[in-house]
Amino acid sequence: MDKKRKLTKNDNDDDDRDKTFDTVTNDNAISITEPFTTDTTIISARKAPKNNLPHIYIQPKKSKKRHLWLLPFVNGIMVIMACFVPYTISVSNGSIYPIWPLVSDAGAVTPAAGYFSTFLDIIAILTICVSIILSKQIRYYKWELLQRFKLDRPIDERNFNCLVLSRKIIKITSILISVGLFITGNFRSIENLTGHMIGVTIFLPSGLIYGFSLICVYLILDSYGIQSPPTMLIIVMMISLLSSIFCVVLTVLSLLKHGSIWQYYNNELRLQWNPTMSGYYLHVLGDVCEWITLLSFGPLNIIISRRFRMFKRWDCIKF
Repeated sequence: MDKKRKLTKNDNDDDDRDKTFDTVTNDNAISITEPFTTDTTIISARKAPKNNLPHIYIQPKKSKKRHLWLLPFVNGIMVIMACFVPYTISVSNGSIYPIWPLVSDAGAVTPAAGYFSTFLDIIAILTICVSIILSKQIRYYKWELLQRFKLDRPIDERNFNCLVLSRKIIKITSILISVGLFITGNFRSIENLTGHMIGVTIFLPSGLIYGFSLICVYLILDSYGIQSPPTMLIIVMMISLLSSIFCVVLTVLSLLKHGSIWQYYNNELRLQWNPTMSGYYLHVLGDVCEWITLLSFGPLNIIISRRFRMFKRWDCIKF
């Protein structure tokens, strides 16, 4: 039966008074020194749901780091703004045909180009910050799983190694995403299309791998009852993957209507493609798929933000 145990911890204040902490525990409680703090936390092993490891109750501490959920949230909003703000400016200036340009073409003409480049630079920086937090968070989950394995059974090497690998992939792909975004934003499609496409080729596949690696992490944590299943994230990433494939196929088909895929280098064609021209409807469908692909990274970041907000052990995360 649970009971209250009082722990006494010496303080370094001048009066040398003791601080008393109340922690819920039971007779089977064990003391674990967390690798991210100097405090000793009392935890209790309780009967777990079927097929899950024993539930570990850890009394969370309030930390200012709990507000870090704002970083991916702002990043998600920035992704959406990076698509719509340049488009609105370019259409209002008559620089592009309104239905329906590529995101990068809408952000390639001045003055929208400055906004587009700035948005992508901010997104690149925030993506690095979010990936660092994710890496630290996954590291904490590794520690928590190790404690649970000690209470129940030997380590599940397959899941544990998959968690470690996913953490590495997230770190690498976040760097590639940021590099790709910097290149994409600073090489305008109407001035240096080759450089621009190199940036797109770097960040878009990296973003997809980043999202699916995150799904892998959340599925592993869900299997041990640590987090909820990433259902919405799976839906978002599947939509992003399919729309990116359709975007490439439809864009190629629309260009072939003009004789060659190298017509993509024709700025006038891309910016002013209208219903009187061949391949217009294929072009519009391809562009809509591109918008869906890019906009999907907004919900991806907002989902990460929600999980950051639900995370209770920020006191165990050190930077």
